[in-house]
Amino acid sequence: MRSFPSSNRIEGLDTVRAVAALSVVFAHLLGPSMPGISRYIFTGHPAVIAFFVVSGFCIHYPYRFRGLQVAPFLAGRFIRIVPPATAAFILAQAMGMRAYNPIDGYILWSVVCEAVYYCLYPLILPISRRIGWPVLIAVSVIASYGVAIGLGSDQYGNAMKYGPQLNWVIGLPAWLLGCYLAQNLDRLKLPGSVWGWRVATAASASALYWATTNTGAGFYLTMVPFSVLAGCWILAEIRTATDRGPIRPLEKIGAACFSIYLVHAIAAAAVDLIVTAPIIVCALSLALVYPFYRWIEKPCHAAARRAKVTMEQLKVRRRLEEGVDFGG
Repeated sequence: MRSFPSSNRIEGLDTVRAVAALSVVFAHLLGPSMPGISRYIFTGHPAVIAFFVVSGFCIHYPYRFRGLQVAPFLAGRFIRIVPPATAAFILAQAMGMRAYNPIDGYILWSVVCEAVYYCLYPLILPISRRIGWPVLIAVSVIASYGVAIGLGSDQYGNAMKYGPQLNWVIGLPAWLLGCYLAQNLDRLKLPGSVWGWRVATAASASALYWATTNTGAGFYLTMVPFSVLAGCWILAEIRTATDRGPIRPLEKIGAACFSIYLVHAIAAAAVDLIVTAPIIVCALSLALVYPFYRWIEKPCHAAARRAKVTMEQLKVRRRLEEGVDFGG
């Protein structure tokens, strides 16, 4: 049986984040200009589903075997995502990008889903310990397809057309699957090589992208089963990184994935005022992400960690002052 780190840092996840973030960027900025079937190589929505699986994994991994302090947890998560998302929203509105909004636009819809998952997690965690993750996932699949089939989708088969009230329901099975992977990381067995899972995931994502634009099998129907494949790929990357070491360049890119995801379209809109060649727009847009990461996301990430630790320490100090010790 493999031995994984006891710390909260799991190598390989940033590689997944990097690949998913770059896939979204290339799908948005290069895909429309690519000829024929090649435009389906890079995918957006399947990459977001992979993000959801990673998010569930990262949120649950530290709390597999210990309790959750709700206020520090929520403070840390919201300081982590809300200021960068707000800054990106303000930049987008300044650029006249009215479709960049959390209600019926793109990009921010998934951030709203993440916020909902964070709020639900303090309720999900004790329930999972009572009935188990498989039951929770099964219920979420029923709810996801209840919304998807009951309400249908648009002509593109989108899985994010239901607004902030229900979009999160569609992606919830993927997020809970990430929690399940975290809980069972030491016990799950996975056949095959990491390259097999990489190719299978990429090819399936492209095939589903083609299907959602050319058939009735839209993303709103296919993203739940795809999340299982994405979960296998993520597990393969974690085990490969544990055994052989991570892919350092991708790990570095993955550390900035939230900024890449939030800002690439805004940066592209600015670059497009000067040059229009898609490959140049894409390259310059990625370069412009770094200042946002360096001056906005990274400080918020550090502030979130400090706030969480400080609040946890204050709670411990308060309990000690009240005469309550951990030995009963």
